[in-house]
Amino acid sequence: MNPSPVAPSPTSDHPAAPGTSPRRRAPREQLDRAEVTVRYARAVARLAALQRPSGAVAGEVGWNIMLVAQYVILCRVVGHAIPTDRAARIERAIERAARPDGGWGMHPQSQSYLFHTLLAYVALRLLGRAPDDPRVVAARRWILGHGGVTRVPTWGRVWLALLGLYPWDHVQPIAPELWLQPAASPAHPRRFYCHLRLIYLGLSYVYGSRLTADPCARLDAIKRELYPGGYDAAPFAAHRHEVASTDLYEPTGVTLRALLDGVRRVEGRVPAALRRRALARAMDHIRFEFESTDYVCLSPVNGMLFCLALFAEDPYHPDLPRALAGIEYWVWEDDDAGMRIAGARSDIWDTSFAVQALCEGPRVDHTAQLVTRMCDWLARAQLRADIPGGAEHYRAPARGGWGFADERHPWPVSDCTAEAIEALLAADRLRLGPDIAPDLAAAVGFILARQNDDGGFGSYEARRGSPLLRRFNPAEIYGSCMIEESYTECTASCVRGLVAARAELGPSAPRRLRRAIDRAVRRGARRLLAAQERSGAWAGFWGIHYTYGTFFAVSALRAAGLPATHAALLRARDWLLEHQRVDGGWGESHEGLLHGRPAPLPPGDPSLVVQTAWAALTLLELRAGANARVDQAIERAIGLLAARQRADGSWPREPATGVFFNTAVLDYDLYRQVFPTWALARFSARVTRSPG
Repeated sequence: MNPSPVAPSPTSDHPAAPGTSPRRRAPREQLDRAEVTVRYARAVARLAALQRPSGAVAGEVGWNIMLVAQYVILCRVVGHAIPTDRAARIERAIERAARPDGGWGMHPQSQSYLFHTLLAYVALRLLGRAPDDPRVVAARRWILGHGGVTRVPTWGRVWLALLGLYPWDHVQPIAPELWLQPAASPAHPRRFYCHLRLIYLGLSYVYGSRLTADPCARLDAIKRELYPGGYDAAPFAAHRHEVASTDLYEPTGVTLRALLDGVRRVEGRVPAALRRRALARAMDHIRFEFESTDYVCLSPVNGMLFCLALFAEDPYHPDLPRALAGIEYWVWEDDDAGMRIAGARSDIWDTSFAVQALCEGPRVDHTAQLVTRMCDWLARAQLRADIPGGAEHYRAPARGGWGFADERHPWPVSDCTAEAIEALLAADRLRLGPDIAPDLAAAVGFILARQNDDGGFGSYEARRGSPLLRRFNPAEIYGSCMIEESYTECTASCVRGLVAARAELGPSAPRRLRRAIDRAVRRGARRLLAAQERSGAWAGFWGIHYTYGTFFAVSALRAAGLPATHAALLRARDWLLEHQRVDGGWGESHEGLLHGRPAPLPPGDPSLVVQTAWAALTLLELRAGANARVDQAIERAIGLLAARQRADGSWPREPATGVFFNTAVLDYDLYRQVFPTWALARFSARVTRSPG
């Protein structure tokens, strides 16, 4: 039972709808500030318990069963036996994710998707589940009741085609010849967002080689089950451009459809020598990605596709065992929840936020040792050199950056670098910094190279492709994935990181560097101001959604020198106040991502501690003058966080608040520990000071 001596003070309701009256406010209760410090100390102790031997703190980034199902298919294609105990854990994970209607979704709060349900169905059958198993029967009923296999998105067709369960000739063409274009071509894959670029690199190889598993009785049985009217009679051609309504997020436009049809018509006339040359070029890029990442790859999505490409080139390829072992980097596995493959690791990201949180709070037991060990690891995780051969494989310079994952993953990111800078400098001010100093000038150079022409910042790279490429998204179930964008969160983190670095470098820094930082900060701040919506909020891209974007934007504008009384910040403050819920917290649904507007949780659902922490941190940033309304909102939010905390210092699991490609909601497990801890820290440090 959760202890809750600090009760949230329900003094504000949901914003009243037009033409209605707000509900009567309950009497306000005094927040016990000493108890908040106790709760903060418990939260710090919990973080200390989670710290790894390396010094990092990191949580699982949960997604869905897509990756583990693809792992089963990969193993079947290449002949890699899955041990019995692991197979049982895979089944356990798939079982746990099943929805009541018999299908599987993009995430726990989503509807069922044909794509995920088909992958889960095939994986369960390959693992030995019988066709009359209740879970299998329910999934097959759902599949056939929602249009059948021929309406699965293109990526699903590829994974089925690898097993001979879909004809390659009716998969949307993914021609490897794209990699033979001159680098200056506006449609060269080097211009795509790096995740999409590498996914399509792998897809183009398996498509171009027409890799197909050896047939067997089980695959023949699965084919009969999925095509009850007969495989040869299935309407593949009629549904070539059709995707199930359950799955479709961004339909292929008329121009893209015409291009795909044109490629399909000429593909049969592509000379075999040209196809071999294209596959060789693609394989050169694949080998580079394996070798430059120690075989863990940018993500498990492209990593598994690259394993299939190696097998297609040579079933006895000497690098295949090492490539398969690289997938283990992404695996989370236990007997309770089963085997999961995370879409990302967040060690550097989580640790950077944890350090900043602890540096703001009062010094309690564990703080000094916890922060010092985190920073020692964080400083070692900086990339001190560029990736040899990176330029010819379209890798942006990496020197000075930090990645999202850990020191083993050499794909640095702009906002991860900025947050790591802030964390290390904050710790250094408290004399808790690392033994090894970060290369601050190199980090600044890395961040500056990610700024786009509009003043905003991309993530892994600056934008390379024309915005026109957005019209040619082939992914169907994902959005905003064609090119690097100017993300609110990346822009905000980079502005803050550059401001912190400028202060640390001081007047002794080269004049040219100081001027470049000043210009980048001004342009980034202008971009953030221009991105603010009329409501006063900022839309997030990597989290749900307006609460997240506003949290980042406000902190950056304050760091850039805007006073809390600036008109834009007052509008942000008012937006947050208007959206505080009756229980004192905040709560947005993932549905807002799908429609591009705020989507509050249903009134009966409790607020989310992570989003409440973001809002509380933002309002604490905006305290200016005597404003009882703001202070009351903050106290109610902190009261909710304190009341929800469990005896061991943790907070309970709740709906996910991370996101990727608009629809891929991600559950950052450590968010529910780090951000509430940070809110308690900031409240403890600032609430008794005179605001300003």
